[in-house]
Amino acid sequence: MVVSLLVAGVVGGVTIANCWWAQRQRLTQPQTVSQVLLVMPDDIRANGSLIMGTGVDQDSGQRESFTYRARTAAERHRLSSSASPVAWQVSGTAQPLLPATNDHQFDSRFYYQQRRIYNELRIKQVTRVIPRPATNVRQTCHVIRYRLGTYFKTLPAPLAGYCQQLVIGNNDGDNQELTQAVKRLGIIHLFCISGMHIILLTSLVRWLGAYLWLEREWMDRFLLVGLPLYLIIGGGSTSLVRAVLMAEVALCQDLLKLDALDGWGISLIVGLVWNPFLLFNLGGQLSYLLSLTLQALARDVQGLKQCWLLSLLSLPALLYHVFEFHLLSLVASYVMIPLFSMVIFPAVIISAATYWLFPLIAGVVNSALVLAQQLLSWCARLPGEVHFGKPAFLWALLLFLLTIWLVEEGSWRRLALLLAAYCSCFLLIHLPVYGEVTFIDIGQGDSILIRTPFNRRTVLIDTGGKVTFNQPRWAQMTSRSDLAQRVTVNYLKSCGIHRLDTIYLSHHDADHIGYLPTLLTEMRVDRVVVPAGMEKQAAFVRRLQASRFRGRVLPVTDQVRCDPDLRIVHPFIPGQAQNEDSLVLSGTFGGQRFLFTGDLDRPNELAILARYPQLRADILKLGHHGSKTASDPRFLRQLQVKWGIVSAGRFNRYHHPSDEVVAQLRAAGIRMLSTQQYGMIKYRYSGHHGQWQTTLKGDEIRWTLPNSLNN
Repeated sequence: MVVSLLVAGVVGGVTIANCWWAQRQRLTQPQTVSQVLLVMPDDIRANGSLIMGTGVDQDSGQRESFTYRARTAAERHRLSSSASPVAWQVSGTAQPLLPATNDHQFDSRFYYQQRRIYNELRIKQVTRVIPRPATNVRQTCHVIRYRLGTYFKTLPAPLAGYCQQLVIGNNDGDNQELTQAVKRLGIIHLFCISGMHIILLTSLVRWLGAYLWLEREWMDRFLLVGLPLYLIIGGGSTSLVRAVLMAEVALCQDLLKLDALDGWGISLIVGLVWNPFLLFNLGGQLSYLLSLTLQALARDVQGLKQCWLLSLLSLPALLYHVFEFHLLSLVASYVMIPLFSMVIFPAVIISAATYWLFPLIAGVVNSALVLAQQLLSWCARLPGEVHFGKPAFLWALLLFLLTIWLVEEGSWRRLALLLAAYCSCFLLIHLPVYGEVTFIDIGQGDSILIRTPFNRRTVLIDTGGKVTFNQPRWAQMTSRSDLAQRVTVNYLKSCGIHRLDTIYLSHHDADHIGYLPTLLTEMRVDRVVVPAGMEKQAAFVRRLQASRFRGRVLPVTDQVRCDPDLRIVHPFIPGQAQNEDSLVLSGTFGGQRFLFTGDLDRPNELAILARYPQLRADILKLGHHGSKTASDPRFLRQLQVKWGIVSAGRFNRYHHPSDEVVAQLRAAGIRMLSTQQYGMIKYRYSGHHGQWQTTLKGDEIRWTLPNSLNN
């Protein structure tokens, strides 16, 4: 008992110290800096002209993430292709890392904090690049990891991707089909470096030692030294840290007189001291939970029953982080675990080791992997995916505790109680008693979700999108980060939404419809509504074709009602889907009258007033992201607006919202909420009453805001 309290005190103290240190290291304002950055070769990634990575400031010793936009193809190659550690002499702006600005969005600031990175360096100029030899074991391991990655790229696909993921823990996104398939089937843990990989690697090393007539004791000593080095080469993921620590304890088992559970406990304590937030992410939770379960289960619990128990225990954590699961995951795990351990993993390792000498072996293995991947993709497309949604933390905890209770003593009564809890949680997510009007922080663009109580109707107004400019081929990104996938789709799935009744597109600008293919691919959409005239435009048709949309496209003008809760008040006649032709929608939710104006300009705002003199709006989505081309004072005054919502990107080149518009709102006594300042803005209502909720409080990232919002 005393030891347990002592350990808990140490871990708690380290956690508090870590948080205190993070606050001290985190900048509060951007700073212009000039520094020397030591960068490991495997910590650099290039995507088009953008170079990203992490490095260590040689003066402060602090790790930083950095980005740099290369000016020429030669410069990109020079900076991203070094095979040894390099010292970059740079100048630029050091700034705090941004937190997640939407509900349930991946929090990159928290992710980097776990790796002791607290600030971001935006490099403007690289004045010198000085190659340096590796001076210690850690740097040598980074060099080895880089060279392995370079070598694996010469292998045929998809074998190259398997080697990158299974040996050095590098998921560069080149094999998205495999990644999506294994995620849907719930076997993603097999294709990332985890405890199973360490067991298999240890077995391979021992087998090789026996083949070479080396003593078992000598091979164990080799593993005792080699595994911590492989921790660096393998990428240092949470599950890999746990597996290596447990393997180290097992290798010292006779000396330390410890059993397997002791090894698990020691690995947890050391892991928490190293990273106090270890159990706050899915990788840490699953790695430690499943490894503990394997140690605690009776030895006669094997095969399908073991797979069933492990899947059941991991389900609450998976739902809390991923929001959905596939009914085939149990079968897939039961089949894939022995296949992976006995066939796929050894074949990949042997192919990688012999490719330079016997490429025929790698060719055969690669053909087999292609067939296996096609089979996995086919299985992932089969019916059975359950769009559960994100349970509240207390619900996830309750489901986990009930599962442990069931595992402890299986009975039909306990199983029925667990199923009842899952059904209750599912219904609470899918049939909420409240509705919401949510302005999603999609950057420089618009995307608004409307869902009515009990999810009777779900509507999206615009999708957001990124405006692209012509660039030379070398500067074009090979893999684009889709904000709709990471933000909008993620939020919809967390709400248990996999189907949209309608997507309204206000006009044809990319920042309003650019992410349409993503939404149509990821969601079932019944119809797409556009301003009349837009349905014939080639760019819009190409977006529909890219997503293989099979629903209806409805071109509309005012007086047409596509949803009972929304009324179309503009455009009056077919047009070219430009700003002046924007689709304008009005509706009442929670006792508040809303008006959504797209990028409508001032002359057409006044035209709406002339056509609908009785139109009123308590809450106005300001036209054109708060530009002075919209929000005419007469329009605001006649509508009797109380709240103005701005959807605009941070550091946008257009300086939205306009100082003039902000001043007008303040003079008229209209309160303004901006996604730049508050992130996701949500009006949550029930009946005729509602309240505002925002992801950010409003003062966390003031340094990113334009002067008009800071004054």
